[in-house]
Amino acid sequence: MSVARLGRRCDDAHEACRRRPGGRSPVLAGPSPSPGSGRRRALILAAVVVVVVAALMVLAVLWIQAAVYQPLGFGGSQSGDFPGLPKNPARLVDNSGGEPGEYYVAPQLGPFTIVASVQNFGPTAVTIEAVTTQPPAAVGTWPVVEAARALALPEYHGPGQPVWTTGKPVRGLSLGPNQAIIVGVPVKMADRCYVPNSTASLSTLFVEERYLEFTHWVTIPLDTPVVVREPEPAGPGNVCLK
Repeated sequence: MSVARLGRRCDDAHEACRRRPGGRSPVLAGPSPSPGSGRRRALILAAVVVVVVAALMVLAVLWIQAAVYQPLGFGGSQSGDFPGLPKNPARLVDNSGGEPGEYYVAPQLGPFTIVASVQNFGPTAVTIEAVTTQPPAAVGTWPVVEAARALALPEYHGPGQPVWTTGKPVRGLSLGPNQAIIVGVPVKMADRCYVPNSTASLSTLFVEERYLEFTHWVTIPLDTPVVVREPEPAGPGNVCLK
């Protein structure tokens, strides 16, 4: 009795080696995945989706907070002259009886400087782009107009920090947390004529700040208003400077 050897080459003549019409070659089936592996993949995918959604929500909240971030305010100082700018001729009036009074600037043709401090009360730095006495897109006549660009000096000098002897332009100035600057804004009367018995008051500065990609105009209330005679074109009863 002969025994067929394993591994011999198949011959088409052999009945067992001939394919039947329409038949397919046998395919070896791999091991079937366990039910637990599919559940693990689903849980991992769900966890990734949750993490991505949570991260996007956090970024959205931070972006919204950045869009409205406004840490600037009045720094508490509003008097004196500013180095390198026209004199500040304001004198305190109407301060009797415990009243805070006003800084009065008498009519003059030449420029003068409004001096005040601005402080960053927030946890992160912002960039100052502009400081002005006139609100953006103002309509109508304003009592004063800008006479030169605004300058700034640090209000405080920390240990080892250089002392500024002259002001620097405010545009592009970075103001860190709890830092304060003294701002000098040179202005002049809007007209050489004024109404003798009428006054106009300046009670705020307007600061343009930038944080990340967002820019805001911020109103900085002055501690003490600055009062001038109300400018008007030449006319009956008005006084005109020469």
